Amino acid sequence: MLDQIMDVLTPRRMMTVGNLALHFDMEPDELHPRLQQLDAAGRIRYALSKCNGACSSCTTCSVSSTGEVINDAEPAVDPTAIIISLEIRKQDD
Repeated sequence: MLDQIMDVLTPRRMMTVGNLALHFDMEPDELHPRLQQLDAAGRIRYALSKCNGACSSCTTCSVSSTGEVINDAEPAVDPTAIIISLEIRKQDD
């Protein structure tokens, strides 16, 4: 399943968790453990939020209101979260 996720994600370079889950006919929370495995293996990363805290309602932000990156922030199962493939594959000739 991990390779299948990368087969979908890598050519696109980035997708939302929700769109990737939709592709596999899964719920985002079902896909999350697999994304955590790919993240731990260095194959993907989550795009950092650009939230500045102005709305005071977001709980998934990995950037503080001062713009400081919070490195230990755990990505939530947020269907709008963007995941980025870190793999580069050569196209077949």
